[in-house]
Amino acid sequence: MIQLGQSHGGASGVRSGPRVRVPNIRGQATVPRTHFRRFQVLAFFAAGLAFLGSAPPQAWAQSQAATTSLHGQIIDENGQPVARVEVLFQTTEGESRTLYSDATGRFEPQSFGANHVLVTLSKPGFFRIQGRTIDLSPGPNEITLTLNHETELEEKVEVQSEPVQIDPDTTSHQESQVQHEILNTPVASSHDLQQNLTTMPQVLADSNARLHVAGGRQGQTEILLDGFEINDPTSGGFTSRMDVDAVRAVTIETGGYGAQYAHASAGIISLDTQSGDDRWRFGTTNFIPGVSFQQGLHFGNWYPRATLSGPIKKGRAWFSEAATVQHTFRLIKELPAGQNIDSEWSGDSLSRVQVNLTPRNTLQGSFLVDRFTNPQSGLGPFSPFSTTLDLDGQRTFVSVKDQAWVGGVLIAIGAAYDSGHTSSLPQGSNPYVVSPSTTAGNFFQTLDQKSRRVQFVGDLNTGALNWFGTHTLSAGWNTAGLDFSQQASRHEIDIVRADGSRSEVATFSGPPAFQMSNTQLGGYAQDVWRPVRPIVISIGVRGDWDRLIHRGVVEPRAAMNWVPKDDGRMKFTLAWGKHYEPLSLFTLGQGSDQQRSDTFYDPTGMIPLGPPRVSAFRVPAAGLAQARSYNTTAEWDERFSGKTFAGAALLLRESRDGFAWETQPDNSLLLENNRRDRYISGEVWVRHTFGENKAVEIDYTRSRASSNEVLDPSLALLILSPQQPGPLLWDAPHRVVSSGWTPIPFWGLFLSGYMEYRTGFPFSVVNEQQQLVGAPNRLRFPGFFDLNLGLEKRFKFRGREWAVRLSEINITGHDNPDSVVNNIDAPNFLTFAGGQGRALTVRLRLVTQH
Repeated sequence: MIQLGQSHGGASGVRSGPRVRVPNIRGQATVPRTHFRRFQVLAFFAAGLAFLGSAPPQAWAQSQAATTSLHGQIIDENGQPVARVEVLFQTTEGESRTLYSDATGRFEPQSFGANHVLVTLSKPGFFRIQGRTIDLSPGPNEITLTLNHETELEEKVEVQSEPVQIDPDTTSHQESQVQHEILNTPVASSHDLQQNLTTMPQVLADSNARLHVAGGRQGQTEILLDGFEINDPTSGGFTSRMDVDAVRAVTIETGGYGAQYAHASAGIISLDTQSGDDRWRFGTTNFIPGVSFQQGLHFGNWYPRATLSGPIKKGRAWFSEAATVQHTFRLIKELPAGQNIDSEWSGDSLSRVQVNLTPRNTLQGSFLVDRFTNPQSGLGPFSPFSTTLDLDGQRTFVSVKDQAWVGGVLIAIGAAYDSGHTSSLPQGSNPYVVSPSTTAGNFFQTLDQKSRRVQFVGDLNTGALNWFGTHTLSAGWNTAGLDFSQQASRHEIDIVRADGSRSEVATFSGPPAFQMSNTQLGGYAQDVWRPVRPIVISIGVRGDWDRLIHRGVVEPRAAMNWVPKDDGRMKFTLAWGKHYEPLSLFTLGQGSDQQRSDTFYDPTGMIPLGPPRVSAFRVPAAGLAQARSYNTTAEWDERFSGKTFAGAALLLRESRDGFAWETQPDNSLLLENNRRDRYISGEVWVRHTFGENKAVEIDYTRSRASSNEVLDPSLALLILSPQQPGPLLWDAPHRVVSSGWTPIPFWGLFLSGYMEYRTGFPFSVVNEQQQLVGAPNRLRFPGFFDLNLGLEKRFKFRGREWAVRLSEINITGHDNPDSVVNNIDAPNFLTFAGGQGRALTVRLRLVTQH
């Protein structure tokens, strides 16, 4: 067996990796197997009873004994299999062959007519192995190739891989950022992972900072942390915080993805975090507190973070720890001095441990905790200090996963526990007053919410099986139990006209507390089949069921890749799939919450205009259908001259039987299944790499996100109008994003940039009776434009390497408001405010020490 790898010590870029011998899942190439064995494997897979390895048929195996062949597996520095690695073989005779490792990290036997072969390995997020020589012996040769994850080094000797690859077996539309791209892209809050995510073309944050992937609602994206779902158990949103330095890579998948994802009707956000290796590493960033001189001297923004990783036992067990503290200072220039400061504290810690119990069995665990407090939550241009909330919350997430080889099958089982607690308290008990232009008094609502999820998952993947082509089979299951409880206290809301007279009074009645739970079950099976070299077909099916709806849904998936060129430089993809949309406990919980009564008054503000209008949210006892979506994708990808990648994609998603509250003749709101969302987008992109750490990319997306039922009423935001069609709040028909970075020949500086333009988000117009004026979301914010540039300088201080970056945010000073007066009866109707103005940020970090 040959081993080829690299480590991070010394000056050479290639050294021996971990001495882990990974057995050949196909058995020894010279040992005959019968055809019956292969059909037995496929039968067991289809029945879901067992999975066994497979080998080439006897005739093929005997022929290999007379030739020189090479097969093996690719692992990382901790002995874990690395899938979808681009492997390039070249011989001195000019022969060239490109292939990709499968889901278990293995690649198929390759026959060569030479005694020496050069191998190049490349995958985003890993250091590249470039043109290393392998000496071959007659007959079969087994090789283990070791790729190291990219880590920032004081003296750079390794070569980073290309940030883009055209994988012939991948059918989903993928966008990814590896760690150095996350660190290099200048954004206003470089400590905020969610803000980094919005630099990716298919991710948008709406005016309330909620993330939307490929035009979907926030609960329609499955967010995974090292393979486990971390969406908020109640709302489905992305509410967890973590140290951005701990994230090795982020991958966004939209359209064409496989059946292994349980709750992803719009897309997937996958976060891969640091796990530690045999070297001690330490890094820290922004440990010097900031100072603000706006309207006096203030303790400003401060985002210290630190990472530590290393071996518990070399070659056997490793750990990593990443922690951050965040203090955010915001001054609202539209409010009076002394009452215009929003100061938020938060902190998080992510710990990971990996133990190789045996060379074929790995145990991993993670623990994430984050805590936040904001005594002035909600402070804004039209929301003064008295109306804010004292917000306090925490999230805890713990997971464990066991991964083992059983025969020729890679099996993983895991469990995770997730809990959250959030409380919000008004600043006092005075009535809450809403005028057409602003708010006053104290907020009307006190909330205490708790959520919990317990999840169990299991997956298994085979290597390549030969039967009328090659097959890679996978299957798995998932189950989760969710709980949500709420305790509320609400007082009246006084709605007044521009002249101060009373227009409406809202009061609340009913039980102040409720609790609910749900159980979700699912499973899938999938086959990636290559019948002939240019064609890859992916066929899968999954089934899902939840206790709230009492109905299951079967979701077929099908996709095909055509790779017309042998060098894999071009790929065409067609994909279609049916996807399950779970009902969130937050939506369902409104049916167990209080009811609202609105009393309207005449122009004097003294005489009621009739009995109160009572709005109660009701959930039918039975009859709800399971919501689902249908995704259709077509995509073209091509690599030109080795350094330029270009592509285009079309995505159509239609959501059916969506859940929405609909107004009934008695003014109650009934949860029904009549919502249909539609998202269609066309995307084109180009990325060019000029050399090591020099790249530029640009992406344009033309899209439309719409629904036949736009409104999402709640007790706090109740628009007294029936459901109507229109664009969704995060609809942005035109969007251009571009980023790039390069060293410049002046004082060793490193230049990075980010630019975004998009259409302004839509909003609705209401009157003083909280009724829609015209169609919903018929007006828009001004167009959004943001241009950021950063300059970084590395230097030595006290024997250590440091990096300081100055970033100019919103260089053009473009107005990018996120708030508007949308009441047509307000004297300042259509006044825009808020948004990120021009700013200068400084980042100081200790480059990872080891």
